[in-house]
Amino acid sequence: MRTHPASTLPPTKGTRVHQHPIKMAKSTSDIFMSIKPEHMQNIASGSKNHEYRGYLLPSSIKHIWFYTTSPIQRIEYMARISSGKIPGQVPDDGGIGNAEFNAGLKESKYGYEILALWRLKMPVSLKEALAEGFLKGAPQKYCWVSLDFLGRFPLDGQDLLFSRTDGVQFMEEDQCDRLDLAG
Repeated sequence: MRTHPASTLPPTKGTRVHQHPIKMAKSTSDIFMSIKPEHMQNIASGSKNHEYRGYLLPSSIKHIWFYTTSPIQRIEYMARISSGKIPGQVPDDGGIGNAEFNAGLKESKYGYEILALWRLKMPVSLKEALAEGFLKGAPQKYCWVSLDFLGRFPLDGQDLLFSRTDGVQFMEEDQCDRLDLAG
């Protein structure tokens, strides 16, 4: 696989013969999704514990790789999420937007709990993501993450910021899910 000359992304492993099919293969558990910087900051600080959207994500989705919009324009964080919740199913624990969502005051119809959050040690700029073929542009709704991207950014190589569940258990499950997809 050719890399962008100015790329700072980790190199892919394996032979040239295997790289092309792996890059084109998509995960069924991981998506890229755009988020405004202020919302990403609130998630990273733990003050916002659900991400709200107007649509239900497929049940296979377990991880959101957040593309933070302008002026940041980078993929910096990855979250392990719950399945979609409807108003009345979100705990009233003081998280930003939770009470409004449960009361039906938000336009969003579904809430996804942030179960764990990782910060990428090497964030990926939009320019790099475009050059490497990971994105065709900033995600408008969401788009699937390639297995090549997942191979370059394994969870055990990122900074776990927080976990609301047993992090060791689901990190192992995540790695198994990804290995099954690659095989």
